[in-house]
Amino acid sequence: NYTPYICSVVKRLGGMAEVVSDMELTLAEQLGYENHQIIYNGPWKGEGLAAHLKSGGMVNIDSIDEAQRVVACARDNPDCVFQVGLRINTDIGAGYISRFGIEENSHDLSCAIRILNNERNIKIVGLHCHISRARDLTSWQRRIDNLIAIADTWIKGVPQYINIGSGMFGEMEQSLAGQFSSPIPSYQEYAHVVAGAMRERYGTDHGCPMLISEPGTTVVANYQTLITQVKAIKNIKNKVFVTVDVSYHNVGEICLMKKLPYLVMHGEHHTMSGNSALKEIMGYTCLEQDCLYHDFSDDLCVGDYIAFGNVGGYSIVSKPPFIQPNCAVVALTSHGEIIEIKRKETFEDIFSSFNMAMVED
Repeated sequence: NYTPYICSVVKRLGGMAEVVSDMELTLAEQLGYENHQIIYNGPWKGEGLAAHLKSGGMVNIDSIDEAQRVVACARDNPDCVFQVGLRINTDIGAGYISRFGIEENSHDLSCAIRILNNERNIKIVGLHCHISRARDLTSWQRRIDNLIAIADTWIKGVPQYINIGSGMFGEMEQSLAGQFSSPIPSYQEYAHVVAGAMRERYGTDHGCPMLISEPGTTVVANYQTLITQVKAIKNIKNKVFVTVDVSYHNVGEICLMKKLPYLVMHGEHHTMSGNSALKEIMGYTCLEQDCLYHDFSDDLCVGDYIAFGNVGGYSIVSKPPFIQPNCAVVALTSHGEIIEIKRKETFEDIFSSFNMAMVED
């Protein structure tokens, strides 16, 4: 979630910035981050990669092709020393093959390291991995153990950093937590596993590696709520469909996997119907799969509001311009003041990049 207001809160609290495109890199710089406070990840980095490296920015290389880009940049700038990390694709028992990073102990990894080490002004100083869908403590133990073993094998001396990426459970309401098959670890339990392994291998003296985590969704998801209004209710073949004024794109993909916590706020014209029939909460798009919540049991009338929780991860950034512009976003300050941090998008926002002059009479 790269909402500037939220990113500024993270920066004020001492967080670094992790970006995966030149657009996000530009945002981080405009928010006041120095390059050494910005980690550039992702499978395809833009033209800003070279300037970021030359300015001392952190970069984790995702492929041999990207390693060759860095080599070319180093040769073009012989007076600069580029310190880089490697994104590692390591097996932690997640049950799928991730597309990200360079496979551990592979020919590709040894090749990438060789071409980087052949340049006198490139130094491999860190390792990174990010593996989704593996949030249990056992997976995190494997993650840090594998990274430490790879560092011992491939990095000269003690690495400057080990970046364990993201994929932790965050704080959530019990109605959501109870839908997961495994217990929800606390931040302290994650820290015991990961920092414990780091302390055992490297100690705590000055010069030990910096431990980095990238808990974006983990931190922010529980702190945003989406409020939507009921616009229509109809019964088709004994199935109740409720249409609201947002789409599942506004919520984020979690609503396709779990039932989000919610609060119903009745409108001024609400009349209790006693209708306990299970309902499908559907978005405004023309997509059959645009469902925000299956088997919704609460009583609803047109004009009622539903507030869905845990939507802070990808809801804003994943919303396409399909059918409706994006909604406004407001924040509640520590002083109890409500401020608009993103205005509602308009027709002009969506169509300003199209060449309307080419429209025929």
